[in-house]
Amino acid sequence: MRYNDVTVIIPTFNEEKNIGVLIKKLSKLFSNIKIIVSDDGSKDRTQEVVVECTNENVTLLDRSKKPVKGLTVSVMDAIVKCKTEFFVVIDADFQHPPNKIKEIIDKLREDNDLVIGNRIKIHGDWGVHRLIISETAYFLGNLRLLKKKFPKSDLMSGFFGAKTKLVNEIMMKNHKKFELKGYKILFDIMKYLSQDSKVNKVDYEFGLRTRGESKLDWKIMYYYFRSLFK
Repeated sequence: MRYNDVTVIIPTFNEEKNIGVLIKKLSKLFSNIKIIVSDDGSKDRTQEVVVECTNENVTLLDRSKKPVKGLTVSVMDAIVKCKTEFFVVIDADFQHPPNKIKEIIDKLREDNDLVIGNRIKIHGDWGVHRLIISETAYFLGNLRLLKKKFPKSDLMSGFFGAKTKLVNEIMMKNHKKFELKGYKILFDIMKYLSQDSKVNKVDYEFGLRTRGESKLDWKIMYYYFRSLFK
């Protein structure tokens, strides 16, 4: 099966140890799939590694000089650049399993508008503090989306796919309401997705980071809680 109708978006910041391996993995798994690495001004060799991998299917989006930084706006900028019918967002650290992209794409081709990577198991020790924050965010997010009546899924997921045209339209109409400096673009998209949109999910096990350092800090939750009221 060919995947030239799909773009994989990989937001990065200091992922030199992972990004080259992931690009090679994706290119091997999915014939002719497009890849956009949206880098938020890495201080390591992330961009150099991507340039070394660049070809007709792999593109570096250098956001180093952009005035606003953040995972959400990095992904938004990449979606605007997409020329394919579908896109899938995945982290560079291999906590999202690349092989699950196939299931996301299959469901998109079944005419779903949005397909969410849904964590059913978390490997490793997150600690009580992180688990409490995660559960609180999940509860408040579902409360915010209660009227939508979408199937229950992982609103905090950074692993999801959607129809490119649909999400571009949502971003154009609601750009100022997105938490640009935030890290939970899926939640922002779902807030402005119409109630009759077809939302599905793909279950997966959230893995351990293989290389590099986690980006989780207080800012992620601050911007998420701010987005609850937009």
